[in-house]
Amino acid sequence: MKLMRALRFVALGLALAYAFPAACGNGGIVGGKCKGASCGTGQGGENGQGNAGKSGKGGASNISGNGSTEAGNGAAAAPQGGDGLLPDGGFFDSPVDGLADAMAPLECLPPYDSPLHCGDCDTVCKPPAPLCAPDGAGSFECVPVCPDHTPPYVICDGQCVDPDSFNSDPDNCGKCGNQCPSGICQAAMCVGARYGNIALLCSDLNSVTQISSFTTLLGNAVFLPQSNPVKVLAYTRGASAAAVNRVNTVIGWAGGKTRSAEITEAKTVAAVTAQLNIMDYQVLLIHDLDQAKSGDPAAAATTWESGSTLSSFAKAGGVIIVLDGGDGTGEMHQLINAGNLLDPSGKTSLSGQTDITGEQLWNNAPFDVLGVNVLSPFLGTSHTCTFDTNAKPGSDTIFVISDDQAGGAPVAIHRVIAP
Repeated sequence: MKLMRALRFVALGLALAYAFPAACGNGGIVGGKCKGASCGTGQGGENGQGNAGKSGKGGASNISGNGSTEAGNGAAAAPQGGDGLLPDGGFFDSPVDGLADAMAPLECLPPYDSPLHCGDCDTVCKPPAPLCAPDGAGSFECVPVCPDHTPPYVICDGQCVDPDSFNSDPDNCGKCGNQCPSGICQAAMCVGARYGNIALLCSDLNSVTQISSFTTLLGNAVFLPQSNPVKVLAYTRGASAAAVNRVNTVIGWAGGKTRSAEITEAKTVAAVTAQLNIMDYQVLLIHDLDQAKSGDPAAAATTWESGSTLSSFAKAGGVIIVLDGGDGTGEMHQLINAGNLLDPSGKTSLSGQTDITGEQLWNNAPFDVLGVNVLSPFLGTSHTCTFDTNAKPGSDTIFVISDDQAGGAPVAIHRVIAP
């Protein structure tokens, strides 16, 4: 086998050695370019359709379109792109050519928060405004000094940076320039990657009983960590006090005599940003925010994810649980989307919820960690819903509970975050 493989490589090398000179005529190839007068009659151009000053018909090229020096028909070709080699707006185009880009180049992707790309791809911060700072409207602008902020901004690589970001920024963990090899920064310290879990439950659990499938389901999620007690940070801003107390009771039922949870309420968005880390908490529980103002649930998740609060916690091995009763404000699906809790790529999302109170539900993943010991079928209690989504179940996105025995619209989704 090894001999045959070696012979195939030798044959391939001989074929290539013969083919390249033939393609360029007698001049052959030197340094990847045709050499000699015969190049112009060949089929290939270096950067465009045909070789410079000759009448070649075009061939293999780095991009489509005419070359940067001369076109294949002998006419001069106009420069395209920042350096004249690539079309403006192309994926490898220089972003500082002063021209509008059709798409973000490879080296210039959001957020545009650096002095080289401040506010957009083509804005470079220069004296007398050399720093890039938040503009207060969700973007960034060049400024001479960092604006007033509480706590005061610090300058890091030409950026005006909120020092609180050092708690979770893997590129500046604890201080400017301290990069985490794992890509995970928690409580201003670099931590290793571990399997994390996200549980999305389309129920507010306010009507469940002690002996019920929903109680088991929530318990499976909360008590995934092996520590005892499990430390839970619960975000409650926008949830009713009665609902919060009821969920705490259900957690107590699920733990029984052997497991317990130590629950700390976070009543502001900033409290979650400041407190959530894998050293202090193993679970983040986001209650059904049915009393929140419209737009607040998504705004909270956007704030958290802008600083990688949620994603870094999950990648460090944390468990994130979101409850969605589908009533009241009815915007928990927007929080899930804004927090990248279903699909970080954005290719799939949730569009809403459908109430299925009193309908039959099925455990389609009895061997999943969330589905273990969840009796099936069972009836949906008050404020039980299905997620309206274009997502499909897979190896890392499991539809644990659904409204159909053969697998229908999901009621409980389990996402596994691999290291």
